[in-house]
Amino acid sequence: MLVNVVVLAVTQLLIPALVSGRTPQPTLFVGPFGSALFANIELFSLQLTDAPGSPLAAFSLLIAGFWLIVTAVPGFTVAVRRLHDSNLSGWWVLLAIIPPGPFVLILLAIRGPRVEGGRFDT
Repeated sequence: MLVNVVVLAVTQLLIPALVSGRTPQPTLFVGPFGSALFANIELFSLQLTDAPGSPLAAFSLLIAGFWLIVTAVPGFTVAVRRLHDSNLSGWWVLLAIIPPGPFVLILLAIRGPRVEGGRFDT
């Protein structure tokens, strides 16, 4: 997972930032789905930028996309095996496709191994 994060950080952030000289400006808006009281609070938002003007930056983003495609299935299988090790069903990995799900999945993955998880080994 560390290698995955490093490869994606380099190909999606570092190389395009070095080539174009600018970095993404993330902010997040709670509204309109948050509380009416806090609807205009800016927590995170991704401002769209122009397409990369450099062939190196474009190639870097293509490599990042290819890397995501190649590592998606192995990432899910490692997550399923980790969930099985902690005696949880592998179907919990589907939490990763809903917005707060990856955080819950991380919490489930850091649970210690359980002896009962051996039932998935057969």
